[in-house]
Amino acid sequence: MMSIPLEPDESQREELAAGILSFLDKWHQNAAEMPALGDDIAPDLIEALMRPPEETGRPLEMILRDVDDAGESGLYHPSGGHMSYIPNAGLYSGALADLLASGLNRYTGITRAAPGMAAIEAGVVKWMLSLFEFGEHSAGQLLSGGSMANFTGIAAARTARLGLEFGRGVIYVTSHTHHSVSKAAHLVGTGESQIRIVPVDAGLRMDLNSLRLLIADDRAAGLIPYLLVGSAGTTDTGTVEYLSELADLAEEQKLWFHVDAAYGGFFQLTRRGRAVMQGIERADSIVLDPHKGLSIPFGVGAILVRNQDHLVDANRGRGAYLLTDDVYMGLRDNASLGPELSRPNRGLQVWLPLQLHGVAAFRDALDSSLDLAEVAYERLSGISGLETPWKPDLSIVAFRFEDDDVGRAAMQAINEDRRVHVSSTTIEERFVLRFAILNRRTTESHIHHAIDIIEKTLAG
Repeated sequence: MMSIPLEPDESQREELAAGILSFLDKWHQNAAEMPALGDDIAPDLIEALMRPPEETGRPLEMILRDVDDAGESGLYHPSGGHMSYIPNAGLYSGALADLLASGLNRYTGITRAAPGMAAIEAGVVKWMLSLFEFGEHSAGQLLSGGSMANFTGIAAARTARLGLEFGRGVIYVTSHTHHSVSKAAHLVGTGESQIRIVPVDAGLRMDLNSLRLLIADDRAAGLIPYLLVGSAGTTDTGTVEYLSELADLAEEQKLWFHVDAAYGGFFQLTRRGRAVMQGIERADSIVLDPHKGLSIPFGVGAILVRNQDHLVDANRGRGAYLLTDDVYMGLRDNASLGPELSRPNRGLQVWLPLQLHGVAAFRDALDSSLDLAEVAYERLSGISGLETPWKPDLSIVAFRFEDDDVGRAAMQAINEDRRVHVSSTTIEERFVLRFAILNRRTTESHIHHAIDIIEKTLAG
């Protein structure tokens, strides 16, 4: 058997592309009817998939058969029934954009290497900045996801507010702040003893009076409060904090105001989202995930910072082999705005779908998620044995059962049915079930199917 050469000829390229595109087409054709959860993976399949490459290559048909087998298990993110964690349905156009970006293989760490591609990414970031009324001196960057975006934003905050005073800086979060924030704080040199968990009120929003007392205590102890983190859509319940009030307090106390909007940020495109997130435009930095709110394939997050100098100051450092000027044609190098030097051409992955479908298509999909959350909350609120203490701010509906064990049984019944998959969290030591609705393929039928199973479980 002859291996495909590293430089395939035209007919070989056509055959390879046709095989892979046909495989993807069948996957997307079945997406609307997919179960939310696949079969359990067999141990021997794990072993087979981990086998090393052979000395000579295998036919693409055999390789795609392995890919198909590998994809049979786990969560099916494209399924409309995927309502656990934070769903991502993916976009066919996004997959093609990823293929295009990888195929062109243009380097975007330094602008001079591919100024046109750098301009495409800069335009995408500029559009995102405009959603939050960030001015001309703002900047941002596309990264691998919310975790790296939080890391980059917190590194900028630490540099801007602390300089070299790492050991005395204090940050303020709640128990519902995404864990990537504390992880990022640790990575930039903030110890566990420098992270304050601020109590929340009945609505699970940061309690402002408690926050003020903690800040005063820390200043009295000779520490330096420097970073306040608000959430625009927590993972647990989708709760949006009192962003305007937090912005007021951050300004008064001279704290950097960082908003984690990885899940909720793109609801800014909608009327309802803008209303509930009022005050987010006053943040010093905002995290967004296009691979959540825009359904871009996994691997694209964004950090937006009001003052570009703060990103540059936090990411200084250039090798002697690089040109010293980090601005070309008015575009600053991505390497000067974030931690990556080598990086993929992420701009195309966001730019092509936005250019192809238009912004209105994404707004409509987000509005549909908000509508479905209202449907779910209204029906759940009328069921005896359930408690719905948190009206959804966005598209996550969190609720609990009078008996936690019944709640666990309900979740198990839903997930074993496989048409819908849901996930849980723990709030105040109580079991909480959640519907995370962010998949454009999710319908009222999925919502009612899950609730029917809940009612059946409650009835015993």
